[in-house]
Amino acid sequence: MNPSTTHLEKMEALLQIEKQEDLHSFKENFLKTPLAERKKQGLSWYPVGILEERYGVGDRLILEVERTTLQGEPHQMQSGRPATLFCRVGDKVIHQINGTISAIKKDTLSLLLNTDELPDWTEEGKLGVDLLFDTTSYQAMEQALKKVKDASDNRLALLRDIILGSRSAEFMTETTYSALPTLNASQNEAIKKVNQAKDVALIHGPPGTGKTTTLVEAIIHTLQTEKQVMVCSASNLAVDLLVERLASRQVDVVRLGNPSRVSEHLLYFTLDAQVQTHQDFSRIKKLRKSAQEHQAMAAKYKRRFGPEERIQRKLLYAEARKISKEAISLEKFITDQVIEKAQVIVCTLVGAANALIDALTYSTVFMDEAAQALEPACWIAVSKAQRIIMAGDPFQLPPTVKAVEAENQGLGKTLMEKLLEEKPETSTLLDVQYRMHELIMGFSNEQFYNNQLQAHESVKQATLALAEHFLAAPIEFVDTAGCGFEEKIDPESLSNYNTEEADLLLKHLRLLLPNTEATVGIISPYKAQVNYLKEQLDEAEARISVGTVDGFQGQERAIIYISLVRSNAEGQIGFLSDTRRMNVALTRAQKKLVVVGDSATLANHPFYQAFLAYIEKIDAYRSAWEWL
Repeated sequence: MNPSTTHLEKMEALLQIEKQEDLHSFKENFLKTPLAERKKQGLSWYPVGILEERYGVGDRLILEVERTTLQGEPHQMQSGRPATLFCRVGDKVIHQINGTISAIKKDTLSLLLNTDELPDWTEEGKLGVDLLFDTTSYQAMEQALKKVKDASDNRLALLRDIILGSRSAEFMTETTYSALPTLNASQNEAIKKVNQAKDVALIHGPPGTGKTTTLVEAIIHTLQTEKQVMVCSASNLAVDLLVERLASRQVDVVRLGNPSRVSEHLLYFTLDAQVQTHQDFSRIKKLRKSAQEHQAMAAKYKRRFGPEERIQRKLLYAEARKISKEAISLEKFITDQVIEKAQVIVCTLVGAANALIDALTYSTVFMDEAAQALEPACWIAVSKAQRIIMAGDPFQLPPTVKAVEAENQGLGKTLMEKLLEEKPETSTLLDVQYRMHELIMGFSNEQFYNNQLQAHESVKQATLALAEHFLAAPIEFVDTAGCGFEEKIDPESLSNYNTEEADLLLKHLRLLLPNTEATVGIISPYKAQVNYLKEQLDEAEARISVGTVDGFQGQERAIIYISLVRSNAEGQIGFLSDTRRMNVALTRAQKKLVVVGDSATLANHPFYQAFLAYIEKIDAYRSAWEWL
């Protein structure tokens, strides 16, 4: 059997393990979470009011509803996700019917129900909408794995065997690329390699090296010879950043996906918005209004009416459906037009499986955050490509895998990591960083990048303009060993926290704040610690951002504080041992980094042993006793 096929079969099995773990976790959380809490988490809308009924494809009923509480608050409702409409009397759900969210705005959603008529029970109590377990992403990944595994004697089969097998990736020896004066040598080399690549190329972008800038220039250069390309990423935030950067360069962009997940200032670039601003969209609105009027007339006929009324109601419903079908047909025509004229289709990896572009393939597909994406999700994008360009950093945030068994068997290892290990010739390392002082960069450079990174002259010696030496130093490690700052566990979230360490951090920070207007971020790997720190900040300190490591991915601040939390006699550090995550935390600061932790607990792990040795080498060690 082809080794590539064997590998993909293993991925299919691991994906099923992950899916079952995810489903189990969802059910456990959903059953244990009261409705009021689900509303806060955005998993439920209750109560909702019905705004409109209309018919969609296959005469299925579309119900548009509006939430009447928590309006404007964030939620997790997404287009394409399964949901259920329920009727509640008192504290008991008496009826429900399943469907799919077909469209979403901030406080309204359209639910495609598995019925052709609105049930009578919708008038018996208060209505609500619950999210169901989302199988959409799993289905997309499963279909992609099968498509890639079954590919034979075509371009996809060749790409598969280049990425996974012994076939070599090919590059053209000649190139039409002329180096851009605004980019450095490694960035220009990366774009040159993209230009030469026939199959696959990687842009390895460590923190602050201008990965997004380089990727955008590579896309724009590719558009000189290709009419349309696809650009994907693992997260909505990264997709939005790419839309913003490309649009600022006057590239014609269409952003696929749920508008509620798109930054408000970028809504214009969504497919929905571009369809709605099309010159022919007013005709769709007229057709829908007519269908709604027929629907309303039919709805006037209630129970216990005669045969003639029944016939009349049936005719009115039939006419409503006919008009709705005409509106749907026109909308599809406009949608196809918008997609066809776009230079760049931008979406998440799962969004690349969107039915609207199902039949389309692209000469080039660009994949950002490739080192943060599950391998099965990457195959969705690869299956639509003649060649694939990946950008990312395998030493920053890894993919999220919930099933320990699947993680241990390889689901957590990405396609980009495999290519970097097995086909390093496909990769270009961006080796100049523009974010941080060279001492802040130094430890990560040693641990992850073989000391290949250089700090640009503009940031190399950049420090805070402060008179006091200990405050101006670019790095400090504040050691709490021997202070008795024992960690605790939050009984509800089971997350670790350390109030005394947090209080010490804030004491240090408040010495610094009066001396600078610089931006400040506080990072902790533990959610309970993040919550405690937020509670302790007063209104005057609102400019300080506090979050987990994941929340700071892709961001930077002039000053970063890190609270490591763990302090125990056993030397247990939990998921502080995820060194890729710690690399992200350690590389967010531009001019000053302050790490607060217990060296006695940390020193049991080789990564933190090396960190403490680095701290000693650069004379950045401070004892917590200085502030007690």
